[in-house]
Amino acid sequence: MKQTKLYSWHQQHNARLIEFGGWLMPVQYSSIIEEYWAVRKKAGLFDICHMGEITVTGEQADEFLQYTMTNDISFMKPGDCLYSVMCYDHGGIVDDLFIYKIAQRNYLLVVNASNTEKDYQHLNAQKRNYVVTLNNISERTSFISLQGPDSRSVLAKLAGPEIAKLDYLHFTEGQIAGRAVTVSRTGYTGSLGYEIFYFAPAGAEQDTTAIWQAIIDQEVIPCGLGARDILRLEMKYPLYGNDIDQNINPLEAGLSWAVKMEKNNFAGKDSLEQVKKTGLSHRLVGLEMKNRQIARHGFPVFNQGEKQIGQITSGTFSPALSKSIALGYVQTNEAVLGNILSVEIRGEKCPATIVKTPFIPSHVRD
Repeated sequence: MKQTKLYSWHQQHNARLIEFGGWLMPVQYSSIIEEYWAVRKKAGLFDICHMGEITVTGEQADEFLQYTMTNDISFMKPGDCLYSVMCYDHGGIVDDLFIYKIAQRNYLLVVNASNTEKDYQHLNAQKRNYVVTLNNISERTSFISLQGPDSRSVLAKLAGPEIAKLDYLHFTEGQIAGRAVTVSRTGYTGSLGYEIFYFAPAGAEQDTTAIWQAIIDQEVIPCGLGARDILRLEMKYPLYGNDIDQNINPLEAGLSWAVKMEKNNFAGKDSLEQVKKTGLSHRLVGLEMKNRQIARHGFPVFNQGEKQIGQITSGTFSPALSKSIALGYVQTNEAVLGNILSVEIRGEKCPATIVKTPFIPSHVRD
């Protein structure tokens, strides 16, 4: 399994490590609940160095991304970030990702860890006659995520007050612990937060630890994948491999806001237009369990007539709600707010209600 540049730090600080997307990653340090509340009430720091980074440059970089991405990059200015989906021709999802516009005809894509090589190969296959250069720079890129309401003041102390003025979905340059970094106002927790890139020169791997430690020294606690999963699920942020994959299209996944059908052409557009004409067979919905049982990935979902009409993709216990919540695909005719369904958990049918998502208010724009 691969190890991030912070692996030794995690070992030294008694992190519980697990396999995730081919990487050995911390799932927790103290307790998942303590780490969760740090992000919702104060600030927590995540190692996300396992994420993939791919640069797209060249004379036709704009045209190439406009074709390969479902979202519209035409309005992006240097310093902008944009969430998008990348689709196969049949409409299934290759990946969901963030696009960063560094300069004219110069972009950075941040993709899911387990999909990095697949995405890189897919993009290369889409190049055709486009004048564009792709580079997978994941190996030399460090990436950490500072999330929570105190994150702004923490970064202002470390990188200067200008960082505090950064708007949501924008990024800028700065310094932390004497190292040049790129700071973006992004994150996958639903709290106010920032993500920090460090493009390490050869032999400078220890710089990542110095940046990480400088943030930790501001009374920020390290957080693992366990807390991160609860945080993203409360926001209905999809996890590739659980909630979305090559067999799911972005319309049924509730990502139509990131699909700009008015664009002239993009990979998967014809298939998605056909889906819109014929209608969706299933939709991704949020479910609130009546009891505390946790609905896991793959558990079947039934309607009141006890007919199976879908299945769970993600489930957890929400500390903020003191309730178990889940995401799952159900038949479109059953995907109605307030509809009472049931999830089979260890042979027992457990009541669940379709509720509005996100499950709790978002604070990303605070």
